Amino acid sequence: MTKKRFSPVKLSYLAVLVLAFFVSVAAVSAEATQLINVNGTGSVSLQPDIVKISIGMDTEREDVQDAINENTQKVEAVKNALFAEGLTEADIKTTSYSLYSSPKYYRDNSAGPGEYIYTVTYYAEITLNDISKLNPALDAAVNNGATSINGITYDSSERETAYDQARDLAIDDARAKAEKIAEKLGVTLRNVDSVTVNDYDLGYPYALSSAGMGGGAAGTPQINPGLVDVSVSVNLSFTYEL
Repeated sequence: MTKKRFSPVKLSYLAVLVLAFFVSVAAVSAEATQLINVNGTGSVSLQPDIVKISIGMDTEREDVQDAINENTQKVEAVKNALFAEGLTEADIKTTSYSLYSSPKYYRDNSAGPGEYIYTVTYYAEITLNDISKLNPALDAAVNNGATSINGITYDSSERETAYDQARDLAIDDARAKAEKIAEKLGVTLRNVDSVTVNDYDLGYPYALSSAGMGGGAAGTPQINPGLVDVSVSVNLSFTYEL
């Protein structure tokens, strides 16, 4: 069988092609490592126009049916009081309902082994699209059977628009930083190699103690919502050339 032989000229040409290929790959690899990594932040402040409240009604009784019935009465009383303030069923969302028992002995050493305390809990989230109704809604809940208010969170209906604005500000901030770094180093920015965008929670929580609630002519403190801050951070990587 005859073996094909390459001439010295062809071998030299092939060697040049292989060398050129590796030089090209090395150049691309070197370029890929020439990056300027920067972080940018953007923030937009909004007046809140939405507020969400988490309220609870807890009932403890030695008879399970009594616990269920009394808790149901509390829930209905609170709902009716909120309806009187202009809320609707759509504004009140049940978030949890539970019934559990614990031996009465833990509270009363004289209790028998078959005696229990039954606890019924009902929790709901109330959404107000008019924050001026916050204190009236809280008073209505507290004075009609609510035993806990676990948190108040403010938000804005302009969330999406503000997020877009904050993201643009963050990108502009990152690019400005990269340009200053490039100018200082005497290099020229080229393309964006990678980008990561991080947004933060918009809600503004306010904790209100549950102590002393559950009936009577209680008045909740006047609450100042402050502003809702919409914040975004970005990480940009720019390629550059010397």
